[in-house]
Order: sequence, then C-alpha cells, then structure tokens
Amino acid sequence: MTKSRIRTAVRLRIGTLSSETRAAKSAAICRQVAEAVEWRKAGTIALFSPFDSEPNVDLLWAAVEAQTICYPRVDGERLVFIRVPDRAALLKSRWNLREPAHTQDRVVPLSAIELLLVPGLAFTIDGHRLGRGGGFYDRTLAEVSPKSATFGICFTEQLLTKLPMEAHDQHVSRVFAA
Repeated sequence: MTKSRIRTAVRLRIGTLSSETRAAKSAAICRQVAEAVEWRKAGTIALFSPFDSEPNVDLLWAAVEAQTICYPRVDGERLVFIRVPDRAALLKSRWNLREPAHTQDRVVPLSAIELLLVPGLAFTIDGHRLGRGGGFYDRTLAEVSPKSATFGICFTEQLLTKLPMEAHDQHVSRVFAA
C-alpha cells in the first residue's frame, strides 16, 4: 500500500474516535510516558502541539518537575525548538497549531534535547514512522543525538504491522500508544 493510501486509511480510522475516547487514550499514553525512565531522567524534553486528531500530550505538563520543556516551531524547511515556561507561551500559528514565539535567547539546540516526543500518522511497534508528508520530523530525527530518546506518540488505531520506508524516513526509539 502506498504512503498516500495509508495516510487516508489512518485518518479515517482516527476520525471515528469520539472526543471522550481520545481524551481517555491521551491520558493513558501520557501516564505511560511519564512513567518511562527516559522521562524521569531527561533534563530537556521536547513536546509537540497536537492536532485535534493526535494524542493530547499537553497532559504531560502535570508530570513536569525540574525539566526544561521546549516546543518545535517551523522555520523554513526545518523545526527549531524553543524553551517555554508553560503552555500559555504557545501562540496559534499559520499551521493551525500552537507554537512558541521565535525568541533567539530561548532556542534549544537539538543536541541538548534528551527526550523528543514525535507525532505521526502511523507507526509500527518497532519505531518506523509515517508522518504527514512534510518531512519536518524526518529531518529533525536525522540530526538528533544518538544519546537522545525519541518517543513516537499515537493511538492504537495508528499502529500498523509494517510501513513503506524510503531512504530519508527516520524511526523513533520507542512507540507509546493507547
């Protein structure tokens, strides 16, 4: 099956989830992530602003202790990560997402991120990922430190047994789903 057909099929699958089901599954995923040793050990964590069809990782703010939290911001063809003090620092963007303002003094180098949460349209349990087609996270994952943990975040409806992979496609170290 082509990437385009998989994207369409997965969108249809997650489109059938009620808001109550999405909320319950999001809470379960966030509990799993917050219990992971990588979360507890990480000093700098990159979250993402979810689309309505994605797990609500904003719930993880309740588990933040001394960690530095940053969010991606689209900058041309790449993502730049910006440190934020709380969710209120995120602004509605042209992508219909919440992004931090691009403040140079709050830019977090990719090498400083110890845990990167990664959205996607589909994942395999062993970490292969299919994004939305823009390549932003593939480019980011290609540059992330091998010491950094990368968590794919999805609903179980987005888990597939295999995905078509191309040379530029990147994988994540673990997948969390509910």
